[in-house]
Amino acid sequence: MKTALLSELITSKNVLIQSFAIYAAVSLVIGISMQSPIAMVACIGAMTPFLMTFTFCALDGINGWERFRATLPVSRAAIVVSRYANILIATVVMVLTAWCIGMILSIALPALFPDWEVSAAFAQEASDPAVFLFAGMSGSGIVLAVAAFVLPFAMRFGMTKSIRIIPVFAMMLIPVSIFFIQQLPDVARLAADVSLWIDQHVALASMIFIVVVLAVYAASCVAAIAMYRKKEL
Repeated sequence: MKTALLSELITSKNVLIQSFAIYAAVSLVIGISMQSPIAMVACIGAMTPFLMTFTFCALDGINGWERFRATLPVSRAAIVVSRYANILIATVVMVLTAWCIGMILSIALPALFPDWEVSAAFAQEASDPAVFLFAGMSGSGIVLAVAAFVLPFAMRFGMTKSIRIIPVFAMMLIPVSIFFIQQLPDVARLAADVSLWIDQHVALASMIFIVVVLAVYAASCVAAIAMYRKKEL
């Protein structure tokens, strides 16, 4: 397991470092323009799982890396788990780093530019570090859920074939989703009540959302292991 984890981490390390510098600059512009450090953290958190998923899938097809990795003394289950773990670890590290930068800016900006509207907005949103962190993590949670949907197909069929398979599978889920939504009584009122509750309990709602995403991510990993074992390399 450690061998599989380190092998993928080494191949993605340079990409992750370079991307963080770009993401930091882009997210800082977004955070200042929107006057929201939460938007800055959410932006970095959202881009990381997206980047890592497609980076790993691209590396699989370069210079026969996937076949070479299969010759290492690791099981296929360990290969799948290591990929999921690397994406999750990279996302958490990037979010925490962005959160630390946001906290520093929320202190530095009011001290350096006390009359600037952005300074006041940063200080206000970061006044509760826990709410700031969990709200910022919600952005990464959304994309992590998308990655959980894509990864099993990408690892089993490769990204080229997956691009053709995933949209068809997603379209099949639409009528199923509509059916379940129609079974709920008074959907509009329920949505309004949930929205109000989220506004009043941002940190708790974000925590629940993250737990649900992690559960979906774990289930996706289990499905990917079952699918990857049947793949011919």
